Amino acid sequence: MSDSQIFEGGCLCGSVRFRATSQPVRGVICHCGMCRRHSGAPALAFVHFPAESFAWLGSQPSWYRSSRFAERAFCSSCGSTLGMREEVLGDRVQVCVGSLDEPGRVQVQDHVWTSSRVPWFDTSDHLPRFPKSSTAVPSRA
Repeated sequence: MSDSQIFEGGCLCGSVRFRATSQPVRGVICHCGMCRRHSGAPALAFVHFPAESFAWLGSQPSWYRSSRFAERAFCSSCGSTLGMREEVLGDRVQVCVGSLDEPGRVQVQDHVWTSSRVPWFDTSDHLPRFPKSSTAVPSRA
């Protein structure tokens, strides 16, 4: 396995770490209200890794059930936002791009839940935008 296939990251205090040993499946920027509240930011970028190539290292994250369909990960020591898991996307692990050691190595394919976008937060990229979920995944979160 080459170093270009390894992605690592973790929380602010360093107690929760993770490693993915394959390229991401996809990346997405979510503008929904739950992601805003979870992160404290106007939008939250996620990258999806295949579950079989992903491992939590050190301390395990804590999980909060944010809806009937999804749970959100955070560090119980420092509070860092770390990721999300959805039952319908059980074949992958979604981590927050900002928790990666090298976030610039991943690509984002689209914006979702733009119908909930904070009006003053707009980006100048040319990525596809979806008012709700993307057509790329069967998300219900």
